Amino acid sequence: MSSGEVLKQMLDKYGNNEEIRKDIAAMEKTFQFTPTDGEPYFVKVSQGEVSFHSGLDEKPTATISGKEETLLSLFNGTIDPVMSYMTGKIKISGDLMSATKITGIVKKLRK
Repeated sequence: MSSGEVLKQMLDKYGNNEEIRKDIAAMEKTFQFTPTDGEPYFVKVSQGEVSFHSGLDEKPTATISGKEETLLSLFNGTIDPVMSYMTGKIKISGDLMSATKITGIVKKLRK
């Protein structure tokens, strides 16, 4: 399963999570994921709703790139996002603080 498919499945169940709904109520962000060895995808968070899209967004808030395996490990919680960034396993461009928000949401989705 690709990292995009895993993230999409996780996001499909967010609607039942009231904590996440509160976290994203005022968020207007686009998170681009660009696997170096896979297909790009992005997540839009707008007006309390989350949508998953294949491809590239024109103006993402933050872009997160890395190997497919690394992105999968981030979503599964088997590696630490901060350490992955510090050691160069993932690269983040754009708004770094926004990138931390999506990792927090993903962490809550794993529960």
